[in-house]
Amino acid sequence: MSSPGSYLRLETKGRRSGSPHQVILRFITVDGKVIVFPQRGAPPDWVSNVLTNPRVRVLSEGGVFEGNAKVARVRGLDDPLLAVFTRKYGRATIRSRYWGQTEYVEIEPVGGKQSVDYNELVYGDLEAAFDGVASDYDRHIFGNPINMWLRNRSVSAMASVFRRGQTVLEVGCGTGTETISIAKMGIRVVAVDISSKMLEVLRAHAKAASVADMVIPIHCRPYQIRERLDQLGVSQVDGAYSTYGAVNTEPRLPEFFSNLHSVISDGGELVLGVWNKFCLYEILGYTLKANPSMALARLRNPVPVGKSRFCVSTNAYSVRSLSELLAGMFKLRAVRGVGIFLPPSNLTRYLPPVRLTRLFQWADLAVEGTFPWSWLGDHFLALYTKAERPTNQSGV
Repeated sequence: MSSPGSYLRLETKGRRSGSPHQVILRFITVDGKVIVFPQRGAPPDWVSNVLTNPRVRVLSEGGVFEGNAKVARVRGLDDPLLAVFTRKYGRATIRSRYWGQTEYVEIEPVGGKQSVDYNELVYGDLEAAFDGVASDYDRHIFGNPINMWLRNRSVSAMASVFRRGQTVLEVGCGTGTETISIAKMGIRVVAVDISSKMLEVLRAHAKAASVADMVIPIHCRPYQIRERLDQLGVSQVDGAYSTYGAVNTEPRLPEFFSNLHSVISDGGELVLGVWNKFCLYEILGYTLKANPSMALARLRNPVPVGKSRFCVSTNAYSVRSLSELLAGMFKLRAVRGVGIFLPPSNLTRYLPPVRLTRLFQWADLAVEGTFPWSWLGDHFLALYTKAERPTNQSGV
């Protein structure tokens, strides 16, 4: 059964009749746009309609919005758009239905990518993308030494912040690579994820680890967290964390942070693991390789397709830009850089021999909390404490 975000309905105007013409299509969202590929063969009517009248309507479970469409071509088999489309729908589907297709249609929402209905389409795309990799996600984490290093550092940070007997909220729990470790510490975890398939794997892991009673999985989008907690009868949690993904892919980040502030108790802690805008390893490495576009790729949001190693539209944040979004809600008290001298997880081919890798890990640990190094990792872990919102003069 397909995930809710696997398809959209595209409405074009007939080039002769001017009447609405609808077709159901697979899609991806990239850089604030919607990308749809026609199946291979002669151009279908809807593509011809776009060439005549580029104004279209996009209809999905999340809503309806208008957009301007244009036909473009991929650069070749190594085009990053094809890679993203293939990761979402699988090689078998691409080979049987799209192989050899060089044209695609790009739709830019009228009114910009910040519209509610476009964001709903992004959520659907995210859900379908993560549903598609859920069964193989653990291998991606545990089979990659850098991903394991990231996980170990985040678990260490949370062990220093949260205490046995507390209830904490995790946003973007995935298959539970951190959830299970936190639950084993005697901390109850309300584990939220946008992917139902990821949560299925998490439930199995929690049962196998005998911590099912310590993990409460919730399938929802981040802006629905307050509502879902109310339904569970949970008024507040002692703290929250979200690491390595959810923050960078969230299209409604200010609202997400506002919701976190409303559910965390006074003085509660928030731990965020964030893909950094300024990665020392990438800046130096790609500069030495005379590849400035990659050295500076993270400076533009969303990070251009093909220049991010993630399979979904992604934004990079610096410590400063993240804290500006949290201003008035959470106070920054510590930052730890992660992956300062080590290559990012997609560049493990550059890992040195084991003994030298351990030396770099030691160097990372030695400076991870020291400015400016703490601000220059591939990721950073930011530790915040909930701040009271300022009151007006009447005290309300």
